[in-house]
Amino acid sequence: MPNILIKVKTPIWTGDIDQTSDLLQSTGIVGSIRWWTEAILRSINKYACDPTSDEKCPEEVKNEKYYCSACLIFGATGMRRAFRLNMNGGKRTFAGRAINIKPSGRNRGWYLGSGIVGEIDLSIIPLNKDFDESLVFVPLILASKWGGIGARTQHGYGVVEMENYPKIDFNGFEEAVRKITDQERLSKLSELLYGSKSKILLRHENSNGFPNLREMFFAKVQFEVTDTDWWKKVDGIAPRSQDNYRGYTNDQRMIDWIKSGSVPISPAIKNWLRYKNGARLWKTGNQNQDRRIENWLFGTTERICSRCYEKVRKDRNNPKNFWCPNCSISLRKEETFERIASKINISCAYMIGDNLWEFRIWGWIPREGLPSGFDRDGFLNSLKKMLNGSGSVKIPWNELLGDQTKDHKLKVWREFDSSRDTVKPNESNINDYLQSLLRGEVE
Repeated sequence: MPNILIKVKTPIWTGDIDQTSDLLQSTGIVGSIRWWTEAILRSINKYACDPTSDEKCPEEVKNEKYYCSACLIFGATGMRRAFRLNMNGGKRTFAGRAINIKPSGRNRGWYLGSGIVGEIDLSIIPLNKDFDESLVFVPLILASKWGGIGARTQHGYGVVEMENYPKIDFNGFEEAVRKITDQERLSKLSELLYGSKSKILLRHENSNGFPNLREMFFAKVQFEVTDTDWWKKVDGIAPRSQDNYRGYTNDQRMIDWIKSGSVPISPAIKNWLRYKNGARLWKTGNQNQDRRIENWLFGTTERICSRCYEKVRKDRNNPKNFWCPNCSISLRKEETFERIASKINISCAYMIGDNLWEFRIWGWIPREGLPSGFDRDGFLNSLKKMLNGSGSVKIPWNELLGDQTKDHKLKVWREFDSSRDTVKPNESNINDYLQSLLRGEVE
C-alpha cells in the first residue's frame, strides 16, 4: 500500500507517558481512527462497543466469545488488530510547559500543551488477509475533512490534510466490513485460535447512547484578516489591563504555535458559548436544569451522577459508593461518570488562502438520553443561525477574534437527514450522505 502524507493544520495531541505530547504516538492515532470507525459503523446499523467500558469485547457466554465489528478490525482481548499503522515525522509545536489561556471573565483557563505539527508519513500494513485498506482510509478521510484526529479535539487539536490517498468508495467500506465479519471467516479463526474449546461470533446489540454519524453535525466558518498579527487580539491571547492578565503575545511558546500555521481560538469561542451570551443557545432559565445541561454539553472532569448529571460526593455510610444530593440516593461507582466528554469540538483557526482563515465546529448531539429541558433541534437551529449571522443571538466576532478580522461567515453545515444541511438537505440515504462527506462537498 502507498505511503500517505498528512499535513498537520492544527497541532495533533497523541499523548506521552508523562501526559505531554512532544512525540508522535501511533497508538493515539489508532484510537482516534477507531472512534471514527465506531461512529460510522453505528450509522450503518452495525454494533460497536465502547472499548473503555465494562461492556467491552469479548462478551463471553459459556464457550462462545462475541466480538463487535470494531473489535474485529482494531483488536480486543484475544483478538489482535487486523493492521499495523506506521507513522513518522512531525515535531513538537513548542518547548516548555502548557499554556493556560484565560479568556475574559475566567479565573480558570484552558491548558494547551505543545502537540505535534509538520508533516507525517503514514503507511498501513495489513496483518490479516481479509483486511481492506478502506477500513482505515474511510474514517481517516472523514476525520481529516470534517473533524480531527488524535485527542483533545474539543480544544482545537487535530485538523489535518491528507495527500496522495487512494480513491475510496463507501460501498467498498461496507463490503470490507462484511468480509471481515463474515461468520465463515470467524469460524475458521475460532478453529485457529481455540480449536474446539471456544467459538467466535459477531456481537449484535443496540448502539444507542454512543457516537453515531447520523447524529453528528459538521460546520466550517471562514473569515478574512487585515493584518498578519491579528492573532494578538484574540481573547485569551491578548493582554488585559483591567485584570492584569499578561496574555501571550510575547510568549515564545505562543509565537512558535503561530509560526506552525494555526491560532488557538477555541478557548475564546467556548468561553463565550458556555459562560457568556452564547449560553442563550442552550439555557432554559431553570438553574438546576441548566447546570446539568452545561456538564452534559461541554463536559466535566468531576464525578457525575448518571441519572441527573449532578456532581456527587462520597457516601459516608458506604465508602465504596457515592451520594447524589439531587437524587438523594446512594450510587454504585458504575452508576456515575468520572468524566463526561464535550459534545462540541471547536478547532484552532488555520489559513486556507491569502488572508483567508477557517475553523471547524463539529460534534455529536444524540437524539436520546438528553438532559431534562434540552431541546436538541432548537439548539442546533440556533447554533447554525448564530454562525451565519441570522439568529437573535449575535456572536461578537471582533471581541473574540479581534477587530482585524472581518466577513465571518458559515461556509458549510453538514448533518444527516436534516433541513439544516447546506449541501444535501434532508438526505436520508446514509450511504449517499457518507459518500458526500468523503468527497468533502461544501456546496
